[in-house]
Amino acid sequence: MNKKLLFITSFLLCTLNMHLNAQDTLFSPDIRESSFFQGIRANQEESYITFGGGLGNIDDLIFEALISPYFLVRTSDDSRYGATISPALILRMYAEESFPVRTPSYMPHVTFYRQLGDNGGRNMEYVFLTLAHHSNGQDDDFFLEDGSFNTKSGDFATNYVELGASINKQLAPFANTTEYFETSLEYHFHYKEELENRYSFIRWNNSIRVFRSLNLESIRSLELEKNPKLQSTLETNWLFGDIGDADFFDFKERFNISFTLAYQPDALADVSIFLNAYSGKDYYNMNFNERISVVRIGLQAFAFR
Repeated sequence: MNKKLLFITSFLLCTLNMHLNAQDTLFSPDIRESSFFQGIRANQEESYITFGGGLGNIDDLIFEALISPYFLVRTSDDSRYGATISPALILRMYAEESFPVRTPSYMPHVTFYRQLGDNGGRNMEYVFLTLAHHSNGQDDDFFLEDGSFNTKSGDFATNYVELGASINKQLAPFANTTEYFETSLEYHFHYKEELENRYSFIRWNNSIRVFRSLNLESIRSLELEKNPKLQSTLETNWLFGDIGDADFFDFKERFNISFTLAYQPDALADVSIFLNAYSGKDYYNMNFNERISVVRIGLQAFAFR
């Protein structure tokens, strides 16, 4: 394996380790967190790295990785306001000569939170507002000479705001699970004009996350376990606006769905093993017009670390 692949693999592992250590510092056992801040952490995107590209119609990959450390900003442990900042990025290493990493997706964002209610235990609601940027750091022409998208070095950039709400409700009779429901609207602005009529600028996002605890003491005390053993996440997106010639109810062009199941075995103290199935528009910057269906496995950092 060449030096480039070794360097990138080492970088990813070091970043993942820093991500976990930073959260251990922020959320040490000495700090008894409210359900509000537990809910914020539970709804963060987890960093991950896949083993290859998986099964499906995606390009041949050595790996895909999301690097998404986040910094929590709060004035006190029991504050009803909060914010997170993340310099997130996704990168893919292709299984080609020289193992290229082409046009990573840079997605820095800041999110503001406001708690609405707390009914005791782990039941809680909050609203959030996200300001985000998505680009690939390239400045070549959007189109190639034959009129196709320049997926290797074409200039892709958009900015968006996202407004949503999250509800944490423990559902009986599943006393050993905690559920988080989230819904939001995403609106894009100040984007590359070539994206007009090709890229959805209004999106409806939904997610359901279920954490299953195997620690009986945690269940009895209604305190969220630091490392829930099982996590399942179902996410959907509906894409509004003009997308080529797609009709409003064209599910193939407008509906994205993702399901992830993660398990943290005792032998892996800091990460979990995940299985993900995704079908929808490609989320990797200039590949946005491609529809992919893929199943892959890999390693994931739990948000509760």
